[in-house]
Amino acid sequence: MTISSRTKGILLALFGSIFWGISGVAAQFLLQERGMTSDYLTAVRTLTAGIILLFIDAAVNKNNIFQIWHDKESSLRLIAFGLLGMMSVQYTYFVAIEYSNAPTATIIQYLMPVIILLWAAVTEKKLPRPSQVMYAGLAILGTALLATHGSLTTLNISGRALLWGIISAFAAAFYTVQPRWLLMRWPSTQVIGWAMLIGGFGISLIYPPVSYPGTLDFLALCSLVYICILGTALAFWAYVTSTKYILAQEASILNATEPLASIVFSVLLLNVVFQLPEIIGSLLIIIPILFITLKKK
Repeated sequence: MTISSRTKGILLALFGSIFWGISGVAAQFLLQERGMTSDYLTAVRTLTAGIILLFIDAAVNKNNIFQIWHDKESSLRLIAFGLLGMMSVQYTYFVAIEYSNAPTATIIQYLMPVIILLWAAVTEKKLPRPSQVMYAGLAILGTALLATHGSLTTLNISGRALLWGIISAFAAAFYTVQPRWLLMRWPSTQVIGWAMLIGGFGISLIYPPVSYPGTLDFLALCSLVYICILGTALAFWAYVTSTKYILAQEASILNATEPLASIVFSVLLLNVVFQLPEIIGSLLIIIPILFITLKKK
C-alpha cells in the first residue's frame, strides 16, 4: 500500500505539530513535578536538538554544514537568530509553563501571528484592515478568558505566567520573522540546527548546566529524551519536510494541532483541568489564527 505525496505531507505536518505539543506537557512534568529548571531544560534541549538537526542535514541532505559560516552577513544574522530568537523563545516558553501549565503557555504563545500582523501594520504605516482588527480583538479576548477564567476581577493564572507567556509570544514573533533572509539562502535544518547550538551555548554561559537539578528517575529521563529528540529535532524535521509535499500555508494551518495536543495530553497525563471559559478562550485564539493563515497575502 502506497501513500500519496499529499497524504504523506499532511501526516508529517500533523506528527510534527503533535510532537511539539506533547513536548510542552513533558516539560511541565519536569519543571513542576521533578524540580528541573527552565535554564537547564533550555540548554539541554537546544544543544541536543541542534546537534541532531545538523547531523540530519549533513547525512540526509548531503550538505556542508559549515558553509554558512563562510558568509559574513549570514554568520551575523545566524548569531542574532540563535541568541535573540532561539534562546529567548525556548527559555520564555519554559518559564511560562513553570508558572502555569503547558496548554496555557502554548496558547498564549499562539498570539504570535497577531503580533506579527500588528507589527507589519506599524512598519508599513498602514492601518490594519477591519478583519485584522477583529482577529486581534478575538485573540486578546481569548487571552483574557484564559487568564481570568471569565471573571475580569481576578486572575486564573499568576501574573508571572501571563507576563512570561506574552513575552514568549513576542519572542516567537521575532523567531518567525528574523530568519527569513537566512531561510531563503540556506537549508532550514542547517539554519535551525546552528541557531539551536548557538542558543544552547548562549544560555549555558549564563546558567551553566553543570549538574542535573531536581529528581532524575526513569520517567524524568524518558521525558527529557522525548523533549530533545522527538519533541524538538524530529518534530521540526517532520514539519519542515511536510512542505515538500503540501503548501507551507497548509502546514501552518495543521500546526493548530499543537495547542490542541497540548490540551489533550495535559488532561490525560497531568490531570490539568480545562473548563468552559478556558476552552472558549483557547478557541478564540486558535480560530482567528487559522483565518489569518488562510489569507493568501
